[in-house]
Amino acid sequence: MTDVLIGRRERKKEETKHRIFVSALSLFNERGFEATTIDDITERADVAKGTFFNYFPRKEAVVEYLAEEWMDGAEATAGDSGHPAIERLLTLYSGASRAYDENPDLARMVMRSALERFCTPAPGGAWQRFEGLVMRTIREGQERGELRRDVDPQEMYGVLGSCFLGSLIWWLGPRDNCPARQYPLCDVVRHLQKMAIDGLRPAGGVA
Repeated sequence: MTDVLIGRRERKKEETKHRIFVSALSLFNERGFEATTIDDITERADVAKGTFFNYFPRKEAVVEYLAEEWMDGAEATAGDSGHPAIERLLTLYSGASRAYDENPDLARMVMRSALERFCTPAPGGAWQRFEGLVMRTIREGQERGELRRDVDPQEMYGVLGSCFLGSLIWWLGPRDNCPARQYPLCDVVRHLQKMAIDGLRPAGGVA
């Protein structure tokens, strides 16, 4: 009976957290991140302010939780060894991009969070998990001869990460007189990374 009660309690906690998360994202889409207050979120989610802080220590933590949610699907993608490593790498970054395509304001928060995490990484955070997925996929690609073996995996990760963040920064810039910034972010990232990956392939298909 105790186990049943604990399980029910944990499910209720997850349901409350998810309701707060969904309410916050809905408000971010409607009003923008900066204009949305914690009071707005708790009112929409129908929870007390203290309940919000039980799950999210600050408003930015909702964005970080979005990255954690996406990571669950990313791990499945990276673990699918039936597809070439290069295809899996592009899919990983495309998935990360697509999550923010329709909300540039949210993408700005993601960029800010990403830069903070790169400078002061938190153990076990979403960005470290993502780095681990990419590194593992790169090493598998090298072992299978799909990627060059004379380049350090960490350097490859740096190239792909630079393409991603560079694309994100550029895409968030002024859109007047720049039709290309109207393209989906995932298309911009994929285009740039495919050019970079050409340089990571073994010459003549031999590692």
